[in-house]
Amino acid sequence: MPYPTTRNHSENRTRLTGPARTTTLLLSALGSALVLTTACSGPGGVELGNDWKGSRTFALAKVDGLVTVVGINPDKPRAESLAVVPQQADDDDAISPHIVELADGRWLLTVPRKDGKPDRRYEINRKDHTLDGMTGDERLRQILPGKNLVAEVAGLADTKSASDAASSSVLVRDPANWTTKRELKVPGTIGFAASDPATDTVCLGSSADGASGNGTSVSVANLTDGKVSPVAVPSDLDVKDLACPSGHPVIVGSPASAKSGDIKVSLKRTDAETVVTVDGGRVDAVAATGSSIVVAAATGNDTELVEVDATSGKELHRARVKDLAASLNITPTSTGWLVYAEKTVTRVNLTTGKTKQFDLPGTLLDS
Repeated sequence: MPYPTTRNHSENRTRLTGPARTTTLLLSALGSALVLTTACSGPGGVELGNDWKGSRTFALAKVDGLVTVVGINPDKPRAESLAVVPQQADDDDAISPHIVELADGRWLLTVPRKDGKPDRRYEINRKDHTLDGMTGDERLRQILPGKNLVAEVAGLADTKSASDAASSSVLVRDPANWTTKRELKVPGTIGFAASDPATDTVCLGSSADGASGNGTSVSVANLTDGKVSPVAVPSDLDVKDLACPSGHPVIVGSPASAKSGDIKVSLKRTDAETVVTVDGGRVDAVAATGSSIVVAAATGNDTELVEVDATSGKELHRARVKDLAASLNITPTSTGWLVYAEKTVTRVNLTTGKTKQFDLPGTLLDS
């Protein structure tokens, strides 16, 4: 998915990762972070659960007008609010917050602020059941976790190149102390961003005018040495998403001559990149494992998950989620793939095709 200044579908989702999901936040008054030990009624009447131990992953949702951290337990399966995010008067209500897991297992969330002020940052403290405040010094940046470093990607073109053309900056930072190691420049506006915490390489898609799709340029950025290398993108491919397994760019899109009908997934791999073409449906999300690539594509009122071999492109598994017209993110767990929608999460077993849907406590903002 594209990454504008709203919602990211990043590829730290293999965990991830990346597409664009815009949701307006309506925040109500709230105090500071809470210590949660038992299920209770939290600020604003939000019902808070206590399944911190069983939550394998976290998401952000708007619950009763408040931004909350939601724990996802795919084994039960269930999703429940665990903590309400502190609200301040200068929070930017028009831009969604961002949540991400770093390579060391820490979960961070950022809340945008008005008037170009630095985002607020919090670390999820699973032991004490709190949101611990962090010092933030940047505005509107998506965090892409690497193995030893992280990339902070600007959500808008914020600099200019030597030729006076718009470009986006990428800050390379040490997550141990958040010192900036270097700043990279990527031409145009970054619309897609993905990483894999197994390597210090990130994949970035950008366009001259900020629009996604045809005309998207894809680059690979090495966070260790700062080298940014472009990779080839087929001219007839309407790019919809990126994945970045082990720093290898997986470019996913639909052909210009796409037709409606059965969903077909084809793959072409080179040493530099992998191009996945999806015909017959709308591409909503992609994720990559060590040996396979999974695409979520909408067809009519349903969504199909198609898994193909990452090298040969051979189809391995396929499952249909009924009455799910759009997916906002997909992520693997040990008990199946999680498919996120606006109000629900569906656990999908790609081997058996079985699905189990459960409700979110509110409206999904980021996952």
